Amino acid sequence: MKLAVNSRGTLVKLKEGFEELGHEVVENVWDHLRFRDEGIDALIFEFPTIFNKKYQSVPLMWHLKRMGIPVIAWNVDAPWHMKRLNAFRLPPLFLLRLISIYATHSLQNTSWIKGVKVLYLPNAAWTRHYNLDGHTIEELQHKHDYRYDVSFIGNLSSDRFPEHRARSHFLKELGKFLKEKGLSYHFVDSFRLNQPLPVSVQIAIIQNSRINLSCTAAADSTGVKSWGMSERSFGVPACGGFLLSEERVHLKDSFDLGSEVATYHDLEDCKRKILYYLEHEEERKQIMVNAHWRVMREHTYLNRARTLGSAIEETRRERTKSMGPGALTPWPE
Repeated sequence: MKLAVNSRGTLVKLKEGFEELGHEVVENVWDHLRFRDEGIDALIFEFPTIFNKKYQSVPLMWHLKRMGIPVIAWNVDAPWHMKRLNAFRLPPLFLLRLISIYATHSLQNTSWIKGVKVLYLPNAAWTRHYNLDGHTIEELQHKHDYRYDVSFIGNLSSDRFPEHRARSHFLKELGKFLKEKGLSYHFVDSFRLNQPLPVSVQIAIIQNSRINLSCTAAADSTGVKSWGMSERSFGVPACGGFLLSEERVHLKDSFDLGSEVATYHDLEDCKRKILYYLEHEEERKQIMVNAHWRVMREHTYLNRARTLGSAIEETRRERTKSMGPGALTPWPE
């Protein structure tokens, strides 16, 4: 297939997955005539881009619908974006069936969507960057020298990003507890001095921490806890790190609870789980190994591209069948 990807560059991981599968991918195609002239089979939108560029995206989707070309939107921040967008903008998008497939990292609040294929497509590990970095999982399993007992890497700029205030408060209170217990911890902002923390530094922190935390997400700032998982849920195991995650509804859809992922309910439970897994090293390391192999088998962006590609192919076949011969022929100008 030949696919177009319209985004702010955040879908580059998915683009790489499609290219690895042998598909051709072009970026930011806004002229519907290019779809006809270049034989582009489908368009994938980063969900908020539809609204950030609504005067370009809506006419484009309308033309592509008439041309029989599927439009896919992938929302990796649900339900955050769904709540932020007002009621006048979302329903027409689905009711007019301008979108063929709504791919989302969370099925939360999707039951009202009718007439559009809803595809569960969670985040994944970007293994070109987040990997064992020259180590083996067996080597990390038998590692005993760690720099930190507990670490967290993520956006901590709650002044600039109010959606992360809950995270900042959580880590502040947790830090007090860890200090009282004499435990070493490292909570680092992944975006410092207007530059992202180098991936090599992130991997070094992950692999030199007994416990890597996942705590709160921007999607939680709506007041309702998101079901979906961040990339951290997959990236930490891909790097050979042990992850202690806050409970998420969709965790059970990607991992076996207890044997592939460890979870906590709230701050007090997090404290208890930290002490438990620090004391039970073999159990902790076995969970780390199990999670690593599960991610490498099922939760990379190559896997996501394969899943989405199959859904696109199915949609194209259905459209061809329902519209008859010439279904994918451009509508005359």
